[in-house]
Amino acid sequence: MIPDGCALAVRDGVVCVVGEAGDVRPDRLKTGLYANDTQYLEEFSVRVTDRDAPESGWDRLDRRVGSDGVATVLVGGAPGEGRGDARRFLLQKAVSVDGNGVIVETTLRNYTSDERAVDVELTAASAFRHVFECPGYFVARDPVEREVTAADRESGARLAGTSPDGTTRSATIQLDGARTAAVEADCEIAKTTAERTLQIPSGESVSVVATAKLRPTRERVDLEFDPSVSMASVPNLFAAAEDTLRALMLPEGVPGAGAPRFVAPFGRDALLVGLQTLPFAPDLTRSALTYFAGRQASTADPDTLAKPGKIPHEGRRGDLPALGRSIRSPYYGTVDATPLFAALVAAYGEWAGEQAITDELYAAAVDAVEWTIAVGDEDGVLWYEPHDHEHGLTHQGWKDSARAIARPDGTAAAPPIALAEVQGYAYRALRGVSELAAGRGDDEFGARLDERATRLRGAFDREFWLPDENCYALALDADGTVDAVASNQGHALWGGIVPAERADNVIDRLLRPDMLTDAGLRTFSASHDAFDPLSYHRGSVWPHDTSIAAMGCARYGREDAASALVDRGLDVLATGATDPGRWGFPELLVGLDGTDVDAGRVQHPDSCEPAAWSAGSAFGFAQAALGLDVENGTPVADPAASLDGTMEATLHCRGRRYTVRYGDGSAVVAPSCSPSATATDDPERDSDHPEVTIDG
Repeated sequence: MIPDGCALAVRDGVVCVVGEAGDVRPDRLKTGLYANDTQYLEEFSVRVTDRDAPESGWDRLDRRVGSDGVATVLVGGAPGEGRGDARRFLLQKAVSVDGNGVIVETTLRNYTSDERAVDVELTAASAFRHVFECPGYFVARDPVEREVTAADRESGARLAGTSPDGTTRSATIQLDGARTAAVEADCEIAKTTAERTLQIPSGESVSVVATAKLRPTRERVDLEFDPSVSMASVPNLFAAAEDTLRALMLPEGVPGAGAPRFVAPFGRDALLVGLQTLPFAPDLTRSALTYFAGRQASTADPDTLAKPGKIPHEGRRGDLPALGRSIRSPYYGTVDATPLFAALVAAYGEWAGEQAITDELYAAAVDAVEWTIAVGDEDGVLWYEPHDHEHGLTHQGWKDSARAIARPDGTAAAPPIALAEVQGYAYRALRGVSELAAGRGDDEFGARLDERATRLRGAFDREFWLPDENCYALALDADGTVDAVASNQGHALWGGIVPAERADNVIDRLLRPDMLTDAGLRTFSASHDAFDPLSYHRGSVWPHDTSIAAMGCARYGREDAASALVDRGLDVLATGATDPGRWGFPELLVGLDGTDVDAGRVQHPDSCEPAAWSAGSAFGFAQAALGLDVENGTPVADPAASLDGTMEATLHCRGRRYTVRYGDGSAVVAPSCSPSATATDDPERDSDHPEVTIDG
C-alpha cells in the first residue's frame, strides 16, 4: 500500500505520506498530505542546497517511523570524486501531524571546521482533489473542476480550492524566517515557494520549521483510554498497539480503519476493535458504540443501502458526496456491522454492567436486532445481494473484495450469499440483546430473540456443515453450499453458534497445515485450487482474523488451539512493531509459510499499515491467552496452560478495576483500590459525540 521508500505519519484523521527524502513530491505517486478525504497538498518539499557544493545532493542514512511521526536522516553527498572526500552535513527531516496539519522540522549539523551556508526552499502545491480522484490508492475517478487560488502570506502563502458545491478547503503554508519567492495558481493547481538561507557554525546544528495549517478542521471528542497489558514474551508490544490506536483515532472518537487510504470510520472495523479492547479500554468501546448509534439508519435509501436499524459500513467526507459523486457519506453496504453492533452492546453491558447501557443505546441495539430479524429468512439466516451501483460493493462481509467468496476451484459464489461468520454475529447479537431485554423486564421480546437464535443455530449447523471436511463452509449461495474451507468459521466460534459437539472438529480443521501458517490463519485453504497467498482475501493472513478465532477457541475451552493462534499472532505483531523503520500492525500478510518467506516480515503489497484492528488484535490475543470472561458480575481468567512467561493486565468491570497476573501456569484476578476509568453513572456520556463539519 505504501510504496518502497515511503513512510507515513498519522494523527487525528490527518495523514502525511512522504517519499525517500522525507518530502511530499508530485513525481512520487501516493505521497501527499490528506485530511477529510481530501489531498490538501500534493507537494510539500523542503530542499536544502549546500552553497559551496550545490550539486552534491543527499543520500538517505536512516529512517524512524512511529506514533510520533516520521524522521528521515540524510547525509550530504561527498563534494569531490574521491572516497575520502568529507560529507559536510547531516540532515534530519522530522514530520509530525495533528488535526491542524503538518509540521516538518529540518535540522542540519555542520561537520566541517568552517561555518557553512545552505539555501532552504519550501515548495507547496495542491489541486485539492478528493482521495477518490487520486491515482494509486483507488481507481481514480474523473476529476472535479475546482477553483484554486494562491494568496501571499508572510513567509509563505494560503492555497485554497473551492468546490462546485461552494465549500472551500485551504492550506496555509509557512517556512519560518523565509521570504515568499513565488505564488501562482492556474486552472488546475495552486503553488507557492518560500526561501531562506541558514548559516551553520562549525560543529553546530540549526533547525528551520515548515508548517501547513489546514481548514476546515473537525471538532474533537474528548476521549481517554489507557489499556494496561504487559507480557514478558513480547515486551513493548502492547504499548506500541496502544500508541497506534491513539494515532488512528479520528476526531469523532472512533479509530480510522487504517492508513493511508482508510482513515475514516468503518463500522465493522471499529466495532471489532471495541470487541478486542473491551476488558482493557471500555471507554474506547463505548465511544465507538455511541458514534455508530448516532448514525444508525432510520429511513431507506437504495443508493446507500440504508434501512431502518442498519449500522454504516463507511463514512467518507470531502466534496464528492455533496456533488452526488459518492455514496459513502455514510454507506450502509454491509451485512455484518449491524449484528456486530448489537452483539457489542450486549458484551459492553456484560463488562460495564447493565446500568451502563443507556436507554438510547439499548434502543439502538433493539433496532439493530430487529433489522437482523427482518432481513433473515424463515430460519434466521442472513443473506445479501451485490449492490447494483457503480460505486457499490459486490460482497458485504469483511472479505469484501470482488473475488473473495468462491468455491475451491475459484468459481464465484452466485448471489444471494450467506456468510458463515455473519450467522455467528447474528446469533451472538440475538442471545446478548435477549439478556439485556430480560434485565429490563421485557421477557416477551427476549423470548422472541432466543427462539430466533435457536432456529438460526439449527439452520447454520444443518446448511453450512461439510461432512467431508468436518467443518463449516465459507458460505451458502443460490446454487447451494460454497464448500470452501476458510477462516470465517473461526468468527462463528466467537459468536457461539457452533454446537459444543462440533467445536473440536471445527477447531482441529483450522489448525491443519493448509490453514495455519507461522503468521496465523489463512483466509482460504491452501489445499484449494483457487488459493492465492498474495490475494487480498483468498489465502492471505489477517491478524484480526486470527485474533477473533483465538477468542473463539478460548470460548470453547480449547486452550491448545488458543495458544497456537496467540503465539503466532503476537509474534508476528511484535516483528513489525519492533522494527523502527516501519509502523507495524499491518492489515494483512502474505499467506506463504515460513519455508517460503520469513513469516510476518514480508509486507503484503496491498496492506494498510498501520491498521486499527491489527493493533486491536494484540488485546484480542491477550483476551484469548488469559481466557477472560465475566461471571456473576466479576471478571475471571482461565489462562491457557501452555502460555509462556508472565503476563499482567488491568481489567475494567462493573465500575471497578481488577488486576490479573499470570505466571507459573496460573492466574490471579484481584480488585484494585482505584475505581474503573469507566464511569457508568454519567447520563451525559452519550452526548460527547458532537456533529462535525459536513464540508470537511
